[in-house]
Amino acid sequence: AAPPCHLLPSGVTPLPLPHPLAMPHPWPAGLGGRRRAPVVTALAAFAAVSAGLVALLTAVGGSGDVFAAARGWGTQLTGAVFRQPSGQAQPKIPGRRLRVSRRGWGDDVTFFDASVASNVEAGDGLRLISIDAPPEVSGAFKRGGQFVQAKPKPDAKPSFYAISSPPGEKGPLEFLIKEAESNEWLTSLGRGDVTLLSEAMGRGFNVSCASWSDADVSQVGLYATGTGVAPIRSVIESGALKGKAVRLYVGARTESNLGFADRYEAWRKAGVEVVPVLSKAEGGWSGRQGYVQDALQQDEERGDGFVLPARHGALLCGQKEMVAAVRSVYEGLGVPEEMVAAVR
Repeated sequence: AAPPCHLLPSGVTPLPLPHPLAMPHPWPAGLGGRRRAPVVTALAAFAAVSAGLVALLTAVGGSGDVFAAARGWGTQLTGAVFRQPSGQAQPKIPGRRLRVSRRGWGDDVTFFDASVASNVEAGDGLRLISIDAPPEVSGAFKRGGQFVQAKPKPDAKPSFYAISSPPGEKGPLEFLIKEAESNEWLTSLGRGDVTLLSEAMGRGFNVSCASWSDADVSQVGLYATGTGVAPIRSVIESGALKGKAVRLYVGARTESNLGFADRYEAWRKAGVEVVPVLSKAEGGWSGRQGYVQDALQQDEERGDGFVLPARHGALLCGQKEMVAAVRSVYEGLGVPEEMVAAVR
């Protein structure tokens, strides 16, 4: 039978092919009739089908390939009924798009040798690793919140690490990394050891974006849990928030798990209010307890908050539960969604 009309070449009217029930039958309707010769029946059927194909071929313009139209229909109907001849372009299938190579997830990434400058303890289960990176890696580092891909050897699967040092700073790139079996190859490296790094990637925290500029953001909330404080440190020490009122809520399980605790005083002197929050506080801790999002909610409810929705922006990095909860608090406070930026 002819293919559906919407799959026919443009301007072609489907021509009906003989239906099997309309062809001469090998036996007459009446009992005892003379049996018709099989050869005659076959020739009659072949002639009828051939006539239909010739008519169709004429309608599509006399193509030199009798089965060209059929191949096209078969491919559109199933995607793989007929193999295309070598060198022949695949037909365009509705809804199918060509893959375009772009810089991003899944694309080929170039890695460069980079040498470890130092690897020191930065808290319970935390390492601060400084790496002398070539210009091909550090040259693309423009904003806090960017990251690199790292791996021990060319055929290894890469891992992703946020850069904790500020952009534009001379010297090695720094990374705050939580020790785990999966990254032992990196956290165990010593001075002079070589690893492979990609160029700095990602958009990072763009505090000069149109949304913030149009709102003339004057106050910024910073939220981090665990090693999520790494890109937040990068933003703070870059000077990008200078002149704004800034409050940092930073969460960890215990005091010994707080990354960059030794830098809090310097951040405070730079105008950043630091609010550590512990979920599993040990004896002797007199600071806030619970979770970052709860501390934010409590401060706003009792009048200790500083959120002015019209001119407030926020940067977040850490556990997805924290990010979602803080976004929810901001929604309730009337802060526009586009003013809240998060990286993971």
